[in-house]
Amino acid sequence: MKKFSFSMQKILDLRIFEQRQAEIELGKANAEVARIQGELDSIAKRKVSTIKNFDTNTDFLIQAEIQSFFFMLEQKKEKFLEELATAQIAADEKREVVRNAMQKVKVLERLKENKFRQWKKDSLKAEELAADDIVTARKKWI
Repeated sequence: MKKFSFSMQKILDLRIFEQRQAEIELGKANAEVARIQGELDSIAKRKVSTIKNFDTNTDFLIQAEIQSFFFMLEQKKEKFLEELATAQIAADEKREVVRNAMQKVKVLERLKENKFRQWKKDSLKAEELAADDIVTARKKWI
């Protein structure tokens, strides 16, 4: 009996490779989003920490420095929020690429499964015919 071979196996392998690459790129994009979110969390913690440490201080110079520090933190926060929006858009685009790649792989895998089922059906039918031929030939000899 002839071994099953899928004529589009190389294309399927290529699609699987493309899917893995897209998943890697999505992972990098998600890591960038997480990094930026971590920076924003760090800024919030620094602001809370500063407020707790200098809440009771009435020295005008220290209060002015704290206000300058808060202004700098706010600027950083705005910068990171812009970066976060850009990174989330990039991650969404990469997520769409992964979804499309998965869809292409799924289509080819379904086609392969259907071809395999058809091959198996044809093989069983050929085996049955061969067995019938053997039985028929044997009866003729007897």
